[in-house]
Amino acid sequence: MNTLKYLLVFILLISSCKSKNLIVASDQIKKMPARKIVKKHVATSFAANTLDAKIKVNYISFRDEKQKKEDFTVRLRMKKDSLIWIKGTKVLTAFKIKITPNSLSYYSPISKEYFEGDLSLLSKLLGIKLSFEQLQNLFIGKSVLEMKGKRFDAEISEQSYLLTPKAQEKLFDVVFKIHPKHFKLDRLFLESKERKQTLEMVYGAYTKAKSDYIPTKLSIHTTQGKAYTKIRMEHKSLKLNQPVQVRFRIPAGYKRVEF
Repeated sequence: MNTLKYLLVFILLISSCKSKNLIVASDQIKKMPARKIVKKHVATSFAANTLDAKIKVNYISFRDEKQKKEDFTVRLRMKKDSLIWIKGTKVLTAFKIKITPNSLSYYSPISKEYFEGDLSLLSKLLGIKLSFEQLQNLFIGKSVLEMKGKRFDAEISEQSYLLTPKAQEKLFDVVFKIHPKHFKLDRLFLESKERKQTLEMVYGAYTKAKSDYIPTKLSIHTTQGKAYTKIRMEHKSLKLNQPVQVRFRIPAGYKRVEF
């Protein structure tokens, strides 16, 4: 697995614990103005100060007429507003990533490569400018795209509030589905017809952890022309508000990579 793929997997990971579906029948969902739905979604947050999770990842990609499948385990540790740390393991450590509000560092014992820079790398990979706060949002089922102050059309669709911007973004079209109980994301779909790219994130289940609802299942499907990537998470464990320690030191002799 190459460096770019590791970073993509990181960007799309979320925290986890035992799953419990919270399904609301469409005929029981109260009609609500789009601005109120957006206001409730923007107000969602993550109350814990630390997070420690273990996640099983299944990865499938199709590029250049070749399909690749890989399974690995990810350990995620997070300190609210200050640190996101990821370790990927395939028998032995495959990669480590450390992100702070001002930096992004990565190294792989497999490829003997490393990267040190800032969050602009993620913006280059995704084509969307991302802040540290927006990255945290991915872990709690909150949109990484700015919704406050924008106008939407709203309707009820398949147990969710479906929101479509009245004015779409310049580079891509976007559709949001918001859960009617806790107002976090059920689905996010982005499409760039010009680039022939799509990204779909489906939050399959949430569970209540202390005073918050935490996403527990996530599937991601990206396409670019005929190429595609599918990622599924099987969440094994979660600990909140417990002391977390991280180790991150780039070994000597590794080759620096640039993007």
